[in-house]
Amino acid sequence: MNASFGNKRWMIIIMLTLCYTILYMDRSCMSMSGPAMMKHFNWSATEFGLVSTAFFIGYACTQIPGGWLADRFGGGKVTMIGALWWSLFVFLTPFGSTLGLMVVIRIAMGWGEGVSLPAMTSIIAQWMPKKESGLAQGLSLMGVALGIAAAMPLSAWIIKNWGWQTVFYSFAFIAPVWVVIWWKYGKDKPEQYPTITKEEIAYIRSDQGRPTESAEAVPLTSKDIFSTPSVWTGAISFFCTNYLFYLFMTWLPAYFVRGRGFEMGTSAIYTMMPYIVATFTYPIGGWLADRAAEKFGHNMGRKLFPLLGMVGAGILLVFGSQATSATSAVALISASNGVLCLTMGGYYSMPIVFSPTNAGKIVGLYATCATIGGITAPLLTGIVVDAYGYNYALYLGAGLSILGALILLTSQVKPIVPKANRLNSMKA
Repeated sequence: MNASFGNKRWMIIIMLTLCYTILYMDRSCMSMSGPAMMKHFNWSATEFGLVSTAFFIGYACTQIPGGWLADRFGGGKVTMIGALWWSLFVFLTPFGSTLGLMVVIRIAMGWGEGVSLPAMTSIIAQWMPKKESGLAQGLSLMGVALGIAAAMPLSAWIIKNWGWQTVFYSFAFIAPVWVVIWWKYGKDKPEQYPTITKEEIAYIRSDQGRPTESAEAVPLTSKDIFSTPSVWTGAISFFCTNYLFYLFMTWLPAYFVRGRGFEMGTSAIYTMMPYIVATFTYPIGGWLADRAAEKFGHNMGRKLFPLLGMVGAGILLVFGSQATSATSAVALISASNGVLCLTMGGYYSMPIVFSPTNAGKIVGLYATCATIGGITAPLLTGIVVDAYGYNYALYLGAGLSILGALILLTSQVKPIVPKANRLNSMKA
C-alpha cells in the first residue's frame, strides 16, 4: 500500500468490505433463525433445506447478468440496486406463512444478492493492479466472515428477546445505509474519483495489462471467454469449494443444536468461531496468492493456496466430525472453515488474470457455479441428515472439497487468448 501517491483504491476496498459484511448478515440470519423457524412452522430438516436452497436458486439466476451489467454500466450502480432489492425481501421473510410463499420470497431475495458479488469484483478489477488483486479480494471478502460472525450472536440475542421475526425486520434496514454511503463516496473507476492523484491512476493501470498485453489488445467476446477450458475448470472447482462453504453457513447452527445438543446461546458462540478464524484467513489467503504469483507466476501462484486449503479443509472436517469433546469439534471445524476461506483470495483474483476488462462476467460464472453449491448443499445436507445423520453429511462436504482441488489442478490461469488466435496457433 504505497502512500506516496495516494491510497484511494483502499478506501474503495473498505467500502466493499462493509457491503460484503451487510450482505452476509442479511443472508445468514436465516441459518441462525433456522431452529426457531423449524419449530414455528413444524418443518423437517428437508423442508428447511428447501427454504435455504430457494435463496440460491434466485441467487444463481442473476450472477452472470449481474457481471455483464457491471462491466457495461458500472459495478456500483448494479450493487446499489441489488442492495435495495434484497433488503425489501429480507423484511418480507417473516410474512412467508406457507412453505411455498417462503420459497418465493427467498428466491426473490436471491435475485438482489446475486448481482452484487460479480459487480463488486468488477469494481475491484477497475481499481486494483493485478499484483494487489489477491489482497484486495481477500480484504473485501473478509466482510463475508465478519457478516456471518456478527449475525450469529446478534440474531441469537434478538430471537431470545423479541423472536425470530424481529431478526429480519431489523437487518433489512442496514443495506440501505450502505447505499447512501456508496452513492456519496464510491466510484466505479479511479478516473471518476475527484481527489485521486494522476500517479495513483497510472500505478493502477500500469499493472492491468492494458493495452500492452496482446491478450488484451484485441477485445474479447463472450465466446472467447466461455470457450476457454480453464475458465470452466476453475469455476467447477469453485463449486466444490462453495458446497462446503454453504454447508457450514446454512447448517452449522442446526448441527451444533441438534447434532451436538448445544443450547441456542452456546450454539451462537460456537458458530461464530469458524468465522472469527476466517476473518483472518481471507486477507492472508489473498496476500499469499499475490506473493505466490510473484514467485511462481500467476498460474501456479494463484492456485497454490486454493489447492492446499481445499485438501486441508476436507481432512480437518473429517477429524472434527469424529471429535468426542465440544471444544475439539469446534476447534477442528473452525480450522476447516479457516483454511477453506484461505482459498478465496486466490480464486477471486484468477478472473482478473484471465481478463481484467471482463472480470465481472468471469466472476459471474464462478459465482453461478458457487451458487449451485449453495443450492445443493442445504437441501442435500438435509436429505442426508434425515436419512443417515449429520456425520455423513459432513463427510460428503469434505470429499467434495478434496475433489475440487483435483479439478483445479487442470486449470491454466493466464490471460485469455481470442478463439481465432487459438485456432490459428493450432494450424501453425
